[in-house]
Amino acid sequence: MAMIYGMDTKEPANTRLTNGYDLYGWVMRQSGFPSFWARPVSGRNKLTPEEAAFLHERNCRVIPVFDDLSEAAVAGVNGSGDALRAADAARTAGVPANRGIAIFARIKDGWNINHNWMIGFTNTLLNNGYIPGYIGNTDSSKDFNFDRQCSHYINFMGEIAKDSTAYWATEPRPGVPPTAWAPYCPSSVTPEEIDLWSTGGKVMYKDILFKKVYARGESVRRFMW
Repeated sequence: MAMIYGMDTKEPANTRLTNGYDLYGWVMRQSGFPSFWARPVSGRNKLTPEEAAFLHERNCRVIPVFDDLSEAAVAGVNGSGDALRAADAARTAGVPANRGIAIFARIKDGWNINHNWMIGFTNTLLNNGYIPGYIGNTDSSKDFNFDRQCSHYINFMGEIAKDSTAYWATEPRPGVPPTAWAPYCPSSVTPEEIDLWSTGGKVMYKDILFKKVYARGESVRRFMW
Protein backbone atom coordinates (compact mmCIF):
# COMPACT_ATOMS: atom_id res chain seq x y z
CA MET A 1 0.00 0.00 0.00
CA ALA A 2 1.48 3.33 -1.10
CA MET A 3 2.03 5.95 1.57
CA ILE A 4 0.63 9.44 1.11
CA TYR A 5 1.91 12.65 2.65
CA GLY A 6 0.44 15.78 4.17
CA MET A 7 1.31 18.72 6.40
CA ASP A 8 0.84 19.75 10.02
CA THR A 9 0.92 23.51 10.62
CA LYS A 10 -0.13 26.05 13.21
CA GLU A 11 -0.74 28.63 10.48
CA PRO A 12 -3.70 28.48 8.05
CA ALA A 13 -3.00 26.85 4.70
CA ASN A 14 -4.44 29.88 2.87
CA THR A 15 -2.13 32.41 4.59
CA ARG A 16 -0.52 34.70 2.02
CA LEU A 17 3.28 34.80 2.11
CA THR A 18 5.52 37.69 1.14
CA ASN A 19 6.84 35.72 -1.85
CA GLY A 20 3.40 35.78 -3.51
CA TYR A 21 2.44 32.22 -2.61
CA ASP A 22 0.01 31.00 0.01
CA LEU A 23 1.18 28.30 2.45
CA TYR A 24 -0.44 25.54 0.42
CA GLY A 25 1.12 26.76 -2.81
CA TRP A 26 4.57 27.01 -1.22
CA VAL A 27 4.35 23.46 0.11
CA MET A 28 3.19 22.22 -3.30
CA ARG A 29 6.15 23.97 -4.96
CA GLN A 30 8.63 22.42 -2.50
CA SER A 31 7.21 18.92 -2.00
CA GLY A 32 4.33 18.24 -4.38
CA PHE A 33 0.60 18.01 -3.74
CA PRO A 34 -0.25 17.24 -0.10
CA SER A 35 -3.11 14.76 0.36
CA PHE A 36 -4.15 16.18 3.72
CA TRP A 37 -3.48 19.05 6.11
CA ALA A 38 -3.63 18.90 9.92
CA ARG A 39 -4.88 22.05 11.63
CA PRO A 40 -5.82 23.01 15.20
CA VAL A 41 -9.51 23.69 15.82
CA SER A 42 -8.74 25.98 18.76
CA GLY A 43 -6.38 28.89 19.44
CA ARG A 44 -5.41 32.08 17.64
CA ASN A 45 -4.92 30.62 14.15
CA LYS A 46 -7.57 27.91 14.40
CA LEU A 47 -9.19 26.22 11.41
CA THR A 48 -12.08 28.12 9.84
CA PRO A 49 -14.78 27.01 7.39
CA GLU A 50 -13.15 29.27 4.78
CA GLU A 51 -9.77 27.56 5.13
CA ALA A 52 -11.39 24.13 4.99
CA ALA A 53 -13.18 25.10 1.77
CA PHE A 54 -9.86 26.36 0.35
CA LEU A 55 -8.26 22.95 1.02
CA HIS A 56 -11.23 20.93 -0.22
CA GLU A 57 -11.17 22.84 -3.51
CA ARG A 58 -7.65 21.44 -3.93
CA ASN A 59 -8.68 17.87 -3.09
CA CYS A 60 -6.79 18.14 0.20
CA ARG A 61 -8.44 16.55 3.24
CA VAL A 62 -8.43 18.24 6.64
CA ILE A 63 -7.34 16.64 9.93
CA PRO A 64 -8.85 18.45 12.93
CA VAL A 65 -6.41 18.59 15.85
CA PHE A 66 -7.33 19.55 19.41
CA ASP A 67 -4.30 20.88 21.25
CA ASP A 68 -5.98 23.02 23.91
CA LEU A 69 -4.84 20.52 26.53
CA SER A 70 -2.50 20.45 29.53
CA GLU A 71 -0.51 17.70 31.16
CA ALA A 72 -2.57 18.14 34.33
CA ALA A 73 -5.74 17.48 32.34
CA VAL A 74 -4.60 14.40 30.41
CA ALA A 75 -3.00 12.93 33.55
CA GLY A 76 -6.41 13.11 35.24
CA VAL A 77 -9.67 11.36 34.55
CA ASN A 78 -11.95 14.06 33.05
CA GLY A 79 -11.51 13.21 29.40
CA SER A 80 -15.22 13.87 28.86
CA GLY A 81 -14.89 17.58 29.55
CA ASP A 82 -11.99 17.94 27.12
CA ALA A 83 -13.88 15.92 24.49
CA LEU A 84 -16.89 18.23 24.75
CA ARG A 85 -14.61 21.23 24.18
CA ALA A 86 -12.98 19.46 21.23
CA ALA A 87 -16.35 18.62 19.68
CA ASP A 88 -17.61 22.19 20.14
CA ALA A 89 -14.44 23.59 18.56
CA ALA A 90 -14.74 21.20 15.60
CA ARG A 91 -18.37 22.15 15.01
CA THR A 92 -17.42 25.85 15.08
CA ALA A 93 -14.81 25.11 12.39
CA GLY A 94 -17.52 23.45 10.30
CA VAL A 95 -16.37 19.84 10.79
CA PRO A 96 -19.50 17.70 10.23
CA ALA A 97 -20.47 15.13 12.85
CA ASN A 98 -21.55 11.52 12.23
CA ARG A 99 -19.30 11.05 9.21
CA GLY A 100 -16.48 9.08 10.87
CA ILE A 101 -14.13 12.08 11.07
CA ALA A 102 -11.42 11.89 13.72
CA ILE A 103 -10.44 14.70 16.07
CA PHE A 104 -6.85 14.14 17.21
CA ALA A 105 -5.81 15.01 20.76
CA ARG A 106 -2.20 16.20 20.68
CA ILE A 107 -0.28 14.71 23.63
CA LYS A 108 3.04 16.51 23.92
CA ASP A 109 6.36 14.73 24.41
CA GLY A 110 7.08 13.93 28.04
CA TRP A 111 3.53 14.39 29.29
CA ASN A 112 2.06 11.83 31.65
CA ILE A 113 -1.29 10.58 30.45
CA ASN A 114 -3.96 8.47 32.15
CA HIS A 115 -5.76 5.79 30.16
CA ASN A 116 -8.95 6.69 32.05
CA TRP A 117 -8.73 10.17 30.51
CA MET A 118 -8.46 8.51 27.09
CA ILE A 119 -11.51 6.35 27.80
CA GLY A 120 -13.59 9.39 28.77
CA PHE A 121 -12.33 11.38 25.79
CA THR A 122 -13.15 8.54 23.42
CA ASN A 123 -16.64 7.76 24.71
CA THR A 124 -17.70 11.40 24.73
CA LEU A 125 -16.34 12.12 21.25
CA LEU A 126 -18.13 9.06 19.89
CA ASN A 127 -21.36 10.20 21.55
CA ASN A 128 -20.92 13.56 19.82
CA GLY A 129 -20.44 12.08 16.37
CA TYR A 130 -16.64 12.10 16.03
CA ILE A 131 -13.90 9.46 16.06
CA PRO A 132 -11.11 9.83 18.64
CA GLY A 133 -7.51 10.16 17.52
CA TYR A 134 -4.32 10.38 19.57
CA ILE A 135 -0.99 11.97 18.69
CA GLY A 136 1.80 10.76 20.95
CA ASN A 137 5.46 9.90 21.33
CA THR A 138 5.46 6.20 20.55
CA ASP A 139 9.11 5.56 21.40
CA SER A 140 8.85 3.68 24.71
CA SER A 141 12.53 4.34 25.44
CA LYS A 142 11.72 8.07 25.53
CA ASP A 143 8.12 8.03 26.77
CA PHE A 144 7.19 4.78 28.46
CA ASN A 145 4.12 6.38 30.06
CA PHE A 146 2.37 6.91 26.72
CA ASP A 147 3.16 3.34 25.64
CA ARG A 148 1.85 1.87 28.88
CA GLN A 149 -1.28 4.01 29.20
CA CYS A 150 -2.21 3.72 25.53
CA SER A 151 -1.85 -0.05 25.81
CA HIS A 152 -4.12 -0.06 28.88
CA TYR A 153 -6.64 1.96 26.86
CA ILE A 154 -6.49 -0.45 23.93
CA ASN A 155 -6.88 -3.52 26.12
CA PHE A 156 -9.84 -1.99 27.99
CA MET A 157 -11.70 -0.57 24.97
CA GLY A 158 -11.32 -3.63 22.75
CA GLU A 159 -12.89 -3.23 19.30
CA ILE A 160 -13.44 0.51 19.74
CA ALA A 161 -9.69 0.99 20.26
CA LYS A 162 -8.95 -1.13 17.19
CA ASP A 163 -11.68 -0.09 14.76
CA SER A 164 -12.87 3.35 15.91
CA THR A 165 -9.70 5.05 17.12
CA ALA A 166 -6.97 6.63 14.98
CA TYR A 167 -3.31 6.71 16.01
CA TRP A 168 -0.60 9.18 15.01
CA ALA A 169 2.99 8.29 15.91
CA THR A 170 5.74 10.88 16.33
CA GLU A 171 8.67 8.44 16.41
CA PRO A 172 11.11 7.64 14.96
CA ARG A 173 12.07 10.88 13.27
CA PRO A 174 14.52 10.09 10.47
CA GLY A 175 13.98 13.52 8.91
CA VAL A 176 13.65 12.09 5.40
CA PRO A 177 10.75 10.51 3.49
CA PRO A 178 10.29 6.93 4.72
CA THR A 179 10.92 4.09 2.30
CA ALA A 180 8.91 1.62 4.39
CA TRP A 181 6.09 1.93 6.92
CA ALA A 182 7.93 1.64 10.24
CA PRO A 183 6.51 3.96 12.92
CA TYR A 184 7.06 2.98 16.53
CA CYS A 185 3.86 1.87 18.21
CA PRO A 186 2.43 1.04 21.64
CA SER A 187 3.01 -2.58 22.59
CA SER A 188 -0.66 -3.50 22.11
CA VAL A 189 -0.74 -2.64 18.41
CA THR A 190 1.41 -3.22 15.33
CA PRO A 191 2.93 -0.60 13.02
CA GLU A 192 0.24 -1.50 10.48
CA GLU A 193 -2.36 -0.25 12.96
CA ILE A 194 -0.72 3.19 13.19
CA ASP A 195 -2.48 5.55 10.78
CA LEU A 196 -0.18 8.59 10.67
CA TRP A 197 3.52 9.15 11.26
CA SER A 198 5.44 12.40 11.82
CA THR A 199 8.93 11.60 10.56
CA GLY A 200 10.64 14.87 11.44
CA GLY A 201 10.62 16.10 7.84
CA LYS A 202 9.78 19.74 7.35
CA VAL A 203 9.41 22.64 4.95
CA MET A 204 10.37 26.14 6.09
CA TYR A 205 9.46 29.61 4.94
CA LYS A 206 11.25 32.22 7.06
CA ASP A 207 10.03 31.48 10.60
CA ILE A 208 7.03 29.37 9.53
CA LEU A 209 7.44 25.64 10.09
CA PHE A 210 5.55 23.05 8.06
CA LYS A 211 5.84 19.53 9.52
CA LYS A 212 5.56 16.62 7.13
CA VAL A 213 3.25 13.76 8.08
CA TYR A 214 2.78 10.44 6.30
CA ALA A 215 -0.30 8.25 6.20
CA ARG A 216 -0.15 4.50 5.84
CA GLY A 217 -2.21 4.63 2.64
CA GLU A 218 -5.27 6.11 0.95
CA SER A 219 -7.55 4.19 3.32
CA VAL A 220 -6.54 6.51 6.17
CA ARG A 221 -8.33 9.37 4.42
CA ARG A 222 -11.59 7.86 5.69
CA PHE A 223 -10.84 9.45 9.12
CA MET A 224 -10.27 12.87 7.54
CA TRP A 225 -12.64 15.62 6.54
